[in-house]
Amino acid sequence: MTPTPEHEFTLAAEPLDTTDATIIEAVRDVHEALDPMPGDLLDRIKFAMSVASLEAEVAEIVSESAMASVRGTDYDRADTVTFASDGLSVMVSIEHSGAARADIAGWASEGDLEVELRERSRTRTTSTDEDGRFAFAGVERGLVNFVLRRRSGDSPPIITPAIEI
Repeated sequence: MTPTPEHEFTLAAEPLDTTDATIIEAVRDVHEALDPMPGDLLDRIKFAMSVASLEAEVAEIVSESAMASVRGTDYDRADTVTFASDGLSVMVSIEHSGAARADIAGWASEGDLEVELRERSRTRTTSTDEDGRFAFAGVERGLVNFVLRRRSGDSPPIITPAIEI
């Protein structure tokens, strides 16, 4: 006998029982084994929520080569990353100064910017010089992103995607 839609609605309205919990647990276990959650997902969610709350513009990472795959465990560590947004581009160079820290030198396509570095446990701010240069020393390894604010005008801040140092 084929269940009627009314029967399905009645079952759906019932509270979850032990059979439902067992099935849900099995589905979760399959997903954890075959397609685990990326380790940085929570940081990316926090970043997206920060962008939404600031109503800021987001810079994109500029890449000269197409990504070979979306997910994977093999990768090369980039020493230079370029971000671009409407009318502004920023290049950062990462100098690895030890196992736990790195130094960052950056260049913006325009001067008179405030540059905020958001690390795991702290936030630091500096300004660009007249040529658009800025630097941060002793940056903790892990995900970081930059918030760029033009001092002149009333434009929204520009936030870069998180990158792993």
